[in-house]
Amino acid sequence: MIITAPIRSEGAGAQVRRPFPSPELRWPATDPFLLFDEFFVAMHAGFPDHPHRGFEIITYILDGGFEHRDSLGNDVHALAGHAMHFVTGSGVIHSEMPIGSAHGIQLWINLPRALKSVAPSLELVTPQQIPVLTFDGGTACRLASPSGPIVLKAGVIYDDVRFERKGTWSVNLPDDWVGIAYVLEGTLEINGASAEAGQLALIEHGQMELAASAQARAIVLQGKRQHESVRFVGPFVD
Repeated sequence: MIITAPIRSEGAGAQVRRPFPSPELRWPATDPFLLFDEFFVAMHAGFPDHPHRGFEIITYILDGGFEHRDSLGNDVHALAGHAMHFVTGSGVIHSEMPIGSAHGIQLWINLPRALKSVAPSLELVTPQQIPVLTFDGGTACRLASPSGPIVLKAGVIYDDVRFERKGTWSVNLPDDWVGIAYVLEGTLEINGASAEAGQLALIEHGQMELAASAQARAIVLQGKRQHESVRFVGPFVD
């Protein structure tokens, strides 16, 4: 399944490409993932104070930067290559405002029902903490996995895959895991289907293979399904 992410307005003047949730793709097909945004935030735009509850967030900065402030007392600057892991848990208020401008990816991951009331927390991961994997054709920065640097309460692997030339990146999805690939730059063949920048592929089982004939870049996710119902209303997930 290839989904084209429409551009929409969010927050105070920010623009996002959101492949899900959408009429074409939403929970439970995306389980354990709730929302995926590629965001573009110009100077003087952003996301002023707003509440969240019941899920985890990874915000990955591609260009520019964000200042994150929250009701826990955190005031953090995340610049290009940084990732923030925010557990909203029992509830928290935060803001994300650009440092000049900001371009990046925000991913929401459901907290299993037994963990909905955990205490909120924030973790900032720097580029120096993110391991870089190599393959024939490029590199992959591994932001999250069961062994880190970001360890989610849900089973998730998060890779920023960069093709420098022709090459192939493939993963074998374990039983009951889902794979997602979102193209940031260039064109890729994802399990034989062509996808370009702003398009996302969902792979429900077996092998997920990305093939490039030239430079390209994609966010590649693997997630273990939770098989739980969710009540997703605005910034709250119960």
